Amino acid sequence: MNQPYIGYRGAVKPEWIDVNGHMNATHFGLVIYEAHAAHSEWLGFNEEYVDRARCGKAVLESHMRYEREAGLGDQLEVRCWLLAVDNKRLHFFHELYNCSRQCRSATSEQVDIHIDLHARRSADMPESLQRFLREQVRENLALPLPLNIGSQLRPPLNTWLDGE
Repeated sequence: MNQPYIGYRGAVKPEWIDVNGHMNATHFGLVIYEAHAAHSEWLGFNEEYVDRARCGKAVLESHMRYEREAGLGDQLEVRCWLLAVDNKRLHFFHELYNCSRQCRSATSEQVDIHIDLHARRSADMPESLQRFLREQVRENLALPLPLNIGSQLRPPLNTWLDGE
């Protein structure tokens, strides 16, 4: 693999444009979700896996960062990295890239948890799946990594009471 998994390619649709004349934040999230779902299926978390193993995965934590706007007709792609995995958790990073403007428009980072769908609790992934996922992590970490992995919200400190 010489590039991250491309989970989505498409153009900004008219119905995604808001009153400010750019792509609404809701649609940034939906496009990244669609890419994440495609990446998850590619990694083996597909309908066949759920039916056979009675297991799946769910989002435990996520963080979206909006960097640049996207406009009507802009061509987008979402680049997906699997950055870490243990026996139950997977760390993903998604980069929404605006190909028309040659800039990154948003990022989304999340941790998913593997769950037993019968018990409705977290559960270890099968060892064979863990081995495959660890290999994907190695391949992804060998690529040039995007900026801001692990970023945190940093609200202005001590300004909540300004103006009083």
